Amino acid sequence: MKILTFILLMISGIFNSQEVKNYGFESLPKKLDKPILIYMKTDWCSICKIQKYQVEKDLELKNLMNDKVYFITFNPEKNKESIKFFGENYNYISNGNSGIHELAVEISSNKKQVYPSWILIDRNGKVLFRNEGLVGNGTLKLLLGKLVIHQ
Repeated sequence: MKILTFILLMISGIFNSQEVKNYGFESLPKKLDKPILIYMKTDWCSICKIQKYQVEKDLELKNLMNDKVYFITFNPEKNKESIKFFGENYNYISNGNSGIHELAVEISSNKKQVYPSWILIDRNGKVLFRNEGLVGNGTLKLLLGKLVIHQ
């Protein structure tokens, strides 16, 4: 009986540990067939860590993210690479020992960074949704569930 319980727990863990496919800006397809969901975070942000934990434990949300959007995790304080996004080039702006990526400034409301931030952009570059701060999984599921994918 203990062996059967162990096997069931292992199988359950494997199925519940499904990873969200995480794209990079450079790995987005040339022709987008679904929106882009950008999750901006930093390493020092404790709310970002809570957000990550909430998403990781929700299999339904992870499935929606895999099916409905190109999901990008973006740390604008660490990403120093030039990014080409919807035909525009964005670079890292250094400020001594720290800095911020121009793309984060461009897509943030009021051009001020708040972490975490969620930005949903349609396949034509229009911002459909923006939220600064912690977002409940229910809100994300509702948002992603309403997306209609045009192929």
